[in-house]
Amino acid sequence: MWTTMLMSLRNLSRRRSRTLLTLAALAFGSFMLVFITGLSEGTYSDMIKMATSSWNGQMQVLHEEYQEKPSLYKVVKSPGAVMERLESDEQVLAVSARVEAAGLFSVGTRTVGGALTGVMPEREVKVSTLANTVSKGTFLGPTRDPEALPIILGDGLARRLRVEIGQEVVYMGQAADGSTAAELFELVGILDSGIDAIDASMAMIRIQDAQELFVLGDAVHRVVVKTDSAYTVDRVQGRHAFDKPLVFNTWEELMPEVRNGIDQKRESGSVLIVIIMMMVMLGTVNTLMMSVFERTKEFGVMKALGTPRWQIVSMVLWEGAWMSIIGVGLGVLGASIILSVLGTNGIEMLEQPVEFAGMKISKIYPANTIIGNLIYPVELVVASVVGALWPAWRASNLDPVAALREL
Repeated sequence: MWTTMLMSLRNLSRRRSRTLLTLAALAFGSFMLVFITGLSEGTYSDMIKMATSSWNGQMQVLHEEYQEKPSLYKVVKSPGAVMERLESDEQVLAVSARVEAAGLFSVGTRTVGGALTGVMPEREVKVSTLANTVSKGTFLGPTRDPEALPIILGDGLARRLRVEIGQEVVYMGQAADGSTAAELFELVGILDSGIDAIDASMAMIRIQDAQELFVLGDAVHRVVVKTDSAYTVDRVQGRHAFDKPLVFNTWEELMPEVRNGIDQKRESGSVLIVIIMMMVMLGTVNTLMMSVFERTKEFGVMKALGTPRWQIVSMVLWEGAWMSIIGVGLGVLGASIILSVLGTNGIEMLEQPVEFAGMKISKIYPANTIIGNLIYPVELVVASVVGALWPAWRASNLDPVAALREL
């Protein structure tokens, strides 16, 4: 086996120019494979970061039925213990809690339906970027009237109510005990997130005010978690199991439309990956076929001397393997170095930054990934070796007499 491997490596030097061209094609193809994958995954990472950081967080703890059918009564009891437990995880950066309910907002004779969310201001700014989108006023800061309770409204909701900072807003809804939840608030801030669904209907108050208004005690509806990366959520989820009826949902479960969109983009991008693989594989096969044709007499002599067929097949396959390993290895090495540099400095892709819910993205940061730097290159090597089976089979099936007549 070792002799066959060394002979195959030596055989590559027979036609150096052709071998170098094949290695260059393999290196370029694998370089493009790794680079395109790294660029795509960097883009997807920014998409996930934008979607999770704006409002939903990377993970949430909630009642098992709340995500599908939100209800005032499906709560997380004793959220303090849940938050304390999650904060002890080294991959959790911040934790907050929310209370959610629908109701009516009134200013004078104008009444509009909307969603009221109770938040923890000092924690909310750490788990979401929505607090950065306050265009007027403050994020649940002090009121002009010391006795008033603060509220902030989405820009669209504020326009429909024709309300300004410092004016009173009346909320009416239903409390958990069946009574009417009614309270008078003072508008201290207006959100302009750029997300129509949020700006047109959302209002925020302090979580303690919401718990008292809806008679929830210390219960909440969501515990929102920010992790160091959207790609570490499975590990965090695996370390923390909560008793029923609580569940620990990742961003993929909370925002399936984002996950599906990324999966669809990956599927469309895989067509290009397959084309690159096919071109690289055909280049290897073509080189080996030319080599077999030129060495017909040599293989005829080997067969006449009684060389086993498997040994001839092994030699040709090893030639294909050596070419693909060296060529693909060089391409992966070059792409990995460039992706490492670009992953730190970023690529300026847009003249104007994209703004979304308080986040700005002007650069794409490509990333070295397992699928791009390892899985795809291994598949490329395997495909090249499989493609070498045809010239190897032809070389092993030559008629010694006819082969020896070749000059």
